[in-house]
Amino acid sequence: MKCPFCGSERIEKGIAWGETAEIGNIGLQYVSGKLLKVVGTTEVYSDLCLDCGTIVRTYIKGDTDKQWYHGQEE
Repeated sequence: MKCPFCGSERIEKGIAWGETAEIGNIGLQYVSGKLLKVVGTTEVYSDLCLDCGTIVRTYIKGDTDKQWYHGQEE
């Protein structure tokens, strides 16, 4: 994989996004449960160019067949 901005092949793959105690998990949200709707998160990973700092790719691992949460609908 090459960085689309600087052409470097120095790409660190599979870096997990962090979390802090104040806000909880960071990631894509989904709704689970039939009776009680619970919003959960799935961990997000990125591939980072070590030369220019560009996030080349962002993705999740595992099941993508979820009811993804799109925020409050108006």
